[in-house]
Amino acid sequence: MDKKTNDDVQRSTFNVQRFDQARAGQAEREEQVRQEIEALRRKIAENERLLSQVKASPIETEEVQEPPATSDVQRFAEGDAEGYGYYVYGIVASDSSQPIEWFSEKGVHPAYPVYILPYRGIQAIVSRVPLQEFGQEALEANLNDIKWLEAKVRAHQRVLETVLASRTIIPMRFCTIYRSESGVQETLTRYHDDFLNTLARLEGKHEWGIKIYCDRETLAQKVGEISDKVTELKAEIATKSSGMAYFLKKRLEQTIVEEMERVSDECAQGSHDRLSSNAEEAVINPLQNKEITGRQGTMILNGAYLVAERQLTAFRAELASLEKAHNDLGFSYEMTGPWPPYNFVAIGVGESVTDDSANG
Repeated sequence: MDKKTNDDVQRSTFNVQRFDQARAGQAEREEQVRQEIEALRRKIAENERLLSQVKASPIETEEVQEPPATSDVQRFAEGDAEGYGYYVYGIVASDSSQPIEWFSEKGVHPAYPVYILPYRGIQAIVSRVPLQEFGQEALEANLNDIKWLEAKVRAHQRVLETVLASRTIIPMRFCTIYRSESGVQETLTRYHDDFLNTLARLEGKHEWGIKIYCDRETLAQKVGEISDKVTELKAEIATKSSGMAYFLKKRLEQTIVEEMERVSDECAQGSHDRLSSNAEEAVINPLQNKEITGRQGTMILNGAYLVAERQLTAFRAELASLEKAHNDLGFSYEMTGPWPPYNFVAIGVGESVTDDSANG
């Protein structure tokens, strides 16, 4: 095959791959957007490499409202020709000792300040957003604009962190938007008891993230020292002819990989179990690749832990013990937080609330 033909085949194959990727579209985009927000949360905590790691976390585009009908825009636009929606950041309990009557933070759109909508012992943290920027079609385009996405996620997170510093909060997903204040009020009414119960369950607790990374080169070396299977194969290879040794070396390579996976699995599961014993609740989230994490090590655990304030010292001590026990094997631990408890609430991030917001 001549070079020109080979180049044509490569281009054709590349085009087919691009077509297949395009067909994967919606699911891939939703996962990428979700991952983008998680990485932003991580970068906010680290305050470094902010522009180079803009991929990862829980965006759920299903939360986004369809643009209201013209009559709806006219109904609540109050003279604003472009119309606006109501962006909800989260739900907190009303607290007479710590009222949130005036909020200094700007919302995801700087023209509209954050304020509260109260209802029977709970409050929604809200700000207006223009539909020209946050309506469904505009939003779908903006979610593909990394600079826009970064700015809005930072604003969203800033509001949550400000509230979280003094209050327990049920966080809403990024871009939870209602057509009207009455739609927000309807959700507060419908899920009032669930909100109160969830806030009571979360009181005095925070979400912490623990990620474990593996340096595979270090682990491969250590496995060669600690694995009986690897040691036995090495000894057998030393006694064989070059022909037989060749096939045994292939088996040795596979055995080392298998032993590395075993040790990694034991580290991840054992660490999660021990950390969970010092937390109220715990979940394991999907692993992230190196392109997302910006790290050389391979992620083997992406855990989230709901830790009570009284447990935090013991939780940190357990983490330190795990780090000491596994460091020589090439495992490193990363703790981030505290975060709003995204992983431990069903109210405000579930499909039922989403459906209600779409009908608001």
